[in-house]
Amino acid sequence: MITKLARKYGDRFNEEKAVALFKEVIAVDPQGKMGMTEYGKDQVSCTEFAEFSVSQAALYARGVKRNPDPLKVFVQKYPESKLLKTACMSLASYYYLSPAKDEAFKFLEDLVAKYPENPWFRYYYVLRVIREKENIDRGLEMAEQIQGFDYTRTAYNRAQLYSLKGEQAMIDSVYGKEFIENQVASWGYALMDYARFWMEKKTNMDSAEKMMETAVKLNPDNAYFRQTGAEICLENGKPEKALEIFGPEFVKINQNNAMNLMTYARFWTGKKQNTDSALSALEAALKLKPDDDYVVQSAASVLIRGEKPERALELFGPEFIKKHQDDAYTLSNYARFWATHKKNLDSALEMAKKAVEMNSVSIIWDALAFVYLNMNRLEEALKAQQKALEIDEGYNTSYYEAQLKKIKDEMEKKKEKKST
Repeated sequence: MITKLARKYGDRFNEEKAVALFKEVIAVDPQGKMGMTEYGKDQVSCTEFAEFSVSQAALYARGVKRNPDPLKVFVQKYPESKLLKTACMSLASYYYLSPAKDEAFKFLEDLVAKYPENPWFRYYYVLRVIREKENIDRGLEMAEQIQGFDYTRTAYNRAQLYSLKGEQAMIDSVYGKEFIENQVASWGYALMDYARFWMEKKTNMDSAEKMMETAVKLNPDNAYFRQTGAEICLENGKPEKALEIFGPEFVKINQNNAMNLMTYARFWTGKKQNTDSALSALEAALKLKPDDDYVVQSAASVLIRGEKPERALELFGPEFIKKHQDDAYTLSNYARFWATHKKNLDSALEMAKKAVEMNSVSIIWDALAFVYLNMNRLEEALKAQQKALEIDEGYNTSYYEAQLKKIKDEMEKKKEKKST
């Protein structure tokens, strides 16, 4: 009962009454055998909690000299206490600012040695080094050890330490332009993840839109942010704003970026909106990188989606593949591409056959089976898929088995159709 009352006074910041009651608990039950109280998810004896609270009060006393000794006694007396981490953190915080410089360095070094897994003790040591402008190499050693603890905070501290050493190159390396640009990009992705989450839930859309706009402002050249922003606006029934974020103006400022132009073209043809601008961007990308296989294949995919199969064949058809007759994987990818779209199948089959002759591996046999399947040549598809499964080394067995079942199911449907 006394402990509960003491804690209530503590919660109301009446330290004087709280401490008096905690001291009463210690006097009544010095051995800590008369009751327990909660600390987070744990249970500790009322006496232990009272001793901790009185010690903390001495450390954070207002109007009188702060005294760390009672809390240090508590740490020695209760080395297995559930309150130990909080006690040590309080002491570390105290010694970061304590006027007793030598004592502070020693105490913080002892904490680091005793609790090497706790980054906070290194962190406070680093802060003390920066404050005193002493032990700089030791501070840098600790700062390097806790980079993953809080990247932004530790980068700032490392820069401070390198500044004390006069090492400008290292300051620029850890806390220069690249650092802040990476941070801006990271914040942008966090904002965009938030926006996409709520967009998918179709709730909280106003906030999602606001965070999206912030991400775009932070990273105006990022096509992914622009695309996601446009998606959110379309979901919100704001096509004009979608075009403002990811429309013709974006194309103008990205005339020299083939990948951004292709992303733009792919997005709008997929939406079947703004297609003239999308196809114009695609052609601009091709002019920039006419010999880039990825750009050419991406363009072909966009063109088929945009109902321009003739132009797709012109770019990524038989003439294109003549340049890649010595690359089995490119031949196989070409074959799979056209089989997916159920176009240019004779050329796809020719290249798929050539690919397996050049490199008899499972994924290439699977592509041949896929071409046969889309040509409705099921017996040949079955044999090719069986070969893929036979030579598979266990990486994609379940996938090849599923493809084999798909072919067999198609064969059964064909039989049933013939018999009716």
